Amino acid sequence: MSTPTKPDIPALVAQVHDLGEEISAGDSSNAIRKQQLRLAALKLHRALEDPGNIVERICFQTATIRVGIDLDLFNVLFKSEKPLTCGELAKTTGADSVLLGRLLRSLEATGAFGVIGDPGKEAYVPTTTTETFTAPPLAAGVEFCFDFLSMNWHELPAYLKRLKYQNPSDGQNTAFNAAYNTKDIAMQFTQTQPAVQRAFQLYMSDFYQGRASWMDFYPVEERLGKDAKQSQEAVMIVDVGGGFGHEAAALKKQHPELPGRFVVQDLPSVTSDIKHDYIEAMTHDFFTPQPLRGARVCYLRMILHDWNDEQCHTILSHLRDAMNPAYSKILINQWVLPTQQLTPFMAHMDFNMMATFSAMERTEEQTRNLLDRAGLKVSQIYYPVDEASECIVEVVTK
Repeated sequence: MSTPTKPDIPALVAQVHDLGEEISAGDSSNAIRKQQLRLAALKLHRALEDPGNIVERICFQTATIRVGIDLDLFNVLFKSEKPLTCGELAKTTGADSVLLGRLLRSLEATGAFGVIGDPGKEAYVPTTTTETFTAPPLAAGVEFCFDFLSMNWHELPAYLKRLKYQNPSDGQNTAFNAAYNTKDIAMQFTQTQPAVQRAFQLYMSDFYQGRASWMDFYPVEERLGKDAKQSQEAVMIVDVGGGFGHEAAALKKQHPELPGRFVVQDLPSVTSDIKHDYIEAMTHDFFTPQPLRGARVCYLRMILHDWNDEQCHTILSHLRDAMNPAYSKILINQWVLPTQQLTPFMAHMDFNMMATFSAMERTEEQTRNLLDRAGLKVSQIYYPVDEASECIVEVVTK
């Protein structure tokens, strides 16, 4: 198996510094030096990326990665013990050598994606970026974004023009609906598309790689464990719309001392695949009354950003009605957008929510207003140490 080509970060830093000094001291309009500096800075940026950043950068931008995944090209390169020529890769993948040559040149192109490396003599080797796309969840992320989300983005400008540039809020009339000529909302539609649903759930299982876990900055023992009922019948956490249950399972693993039941709620097509120890799977639609009363925590990870204010009001009101005001909390694990200087991925995701659901990522003011209307209030907002990871908004009844 090949060892991915590791970038020399100190050398890249030195190169960026030297070229910057040269341009500053000389002719700042020197096109060749400026191009060299841009490429050196780009290589340094890539060297500091983790796999999650790589998927964020590439998912919405290219068809070549998608074709490479279909050909299993990245796994072939990664598993090879030597550089492979275009001809050798053509024999392995079954692709036409002329087409494959064009694909390889695109994937290796300096200043573009840098997904594979070229050590010379028209042979190719894996890079750390190549390794990213050998991971099934991250490869599935490319499939989901390119096969499903890109259609919504393509439709978005015409959709906003038809709305006369009013902020979208109708979940039944979205860019997605126009792109796919359907009256179903996206969640319903994907249920009829097994390949899309599989790619989405697999991607979500590793979507947060490279970002801080909420358990790293939220005081779990103090806020959840203290004075918790010891009864095994009591519900510690309900992970509402929790997918395959990864967050509830991680909480139990990291804090085995927490008593009570750990329940993950989602639609039947999802809960049937929950296989974590100590996790109860429960079929539930969060637009209907919450059947578990008095849970210590109702946890929502990246749920509310999928829905407009009216739909969020329904979700939150059902949770409020099931809370015990003495101790129940809602933990909302998603971004609280700053009003300026968003990270690129925050900005992308906000428009992704717009295109797919006519929904949005919300600022602190918008979040507080949403909760206030549902008879809830913010107890505290816990922020991660980095700028990219999602917050925890701790919510209690008024």
